[in-house]
Amino acid sequence: MLDNGMIGIILEYLIVFIIIFIINYFLYVRKKKRLNKNKVPVELYYLVSMYKLDINKIKYKEFLWTYSFINTFIISTIYIIVVYLVEGFIWQLLIGMVLLILLIIICYGLLGRYYQKKEGIDNV
Repeated sequence: MLDNGMIGIILEYLIVFIIIFIINYFLYVRKKKRLNKNKVPVELYYLVSMYKLDINKIKYKEFLWTYSFINTFIISTIYIIVVYLVEGFIWQLLIGMVLLILLIIICYGLLGRYYQKKEGIDNV
């Protein structure tokens, strides 16, 4: 935790974001070259079921990069908020869980709407 005020917090956010993104890349993106119906990420199942998307129309490699970026954003944002704005371990856990759920719903909701618009599916 850097103690240089706002610049320190932004720098720490960028460092954490880059480290987590690199870890995500080596664990998830680099290994998966093409769509394997048996090993599809849970996020893709969520998007397909919630937004009635066609799994074959989604570019899988592009999706891997996108979901890796979204997951990294969620983790980094929650880390910075919980560490710098919340006192007490129990409060950090509770607020972190609530933020996690909210950010997942918001970010993957936006991604689902993006894919709907890209596929030309109208909301019912």
